[in-house]
Amino acid sequence: MAVSPITGSQAAHTARVDSQQVQNKDKAEQKESAEFTSSRTELKAQSNRNIVEAMFGGGQQGGDKAMNVLYSEIMDTINAALGEEHAITPDKVASQSADYWSPENTAGRIAEGALGFFETFQKQNPNMPEEEQVDEFLSVISKAIDKGYGEAAKILEGLQVFDGSIKDNAQATRSIITDKLEAFREAKLGPSQQEGGE
Repeated sequence: MAVSPITGSQAAHTARVDSQQVQNKDKAEQKESAEFTSSRTELKAQSNRNIVEAMFGGGQQGGDKAMNVLYSEIMDTINAALGEEHAITPDKVASQSADYWSPENTAGRIAEGALGFFETFQKQNPNMPEEEQVDEFLSVISKAIDKGYGEAAKILEGLQVFDGSIKDNAQATRSIITDKLEAFREAKLGPSQQEGGE
């Protein structure tokens, strides 16, 4: 039995059919991949919402965890700016009393941890006059505190919990830290000329 030869138009038609089948298969695979990616993204978003709800969902404990994030970010930036040897880490403060994460107590620990580096800073800058040492040191730690506060706020905003009492407590903490740094400067150098002139 003789097989008739394939003509050029038959070969072109077969190639088009094969090409269309490949394209259709590719499109189907891309659609499945997109659906899978979409499903994974939705599952991840739901999982993140569940984690946020578990961590911050209402009540005092959620506020404590937010203050822990704030504290950790600020202390990390201070430690990075000034050195790790005197670092106060979250591990050291894991299970503490109920008011441990109040704005006053959190600000106190941050200020105390940051100001504890002053002696080291003085030793590193022995030729600098004392007023310049104090001002330069406060400038360095204030920038680190601002950076840490900003990073903590971004984290909490990303988790959609940086509002209400959490935001109020974070802002109160930052304000108290500023007061403590000003009190430190005044203790070292006396009242500033502006205050003395009033």
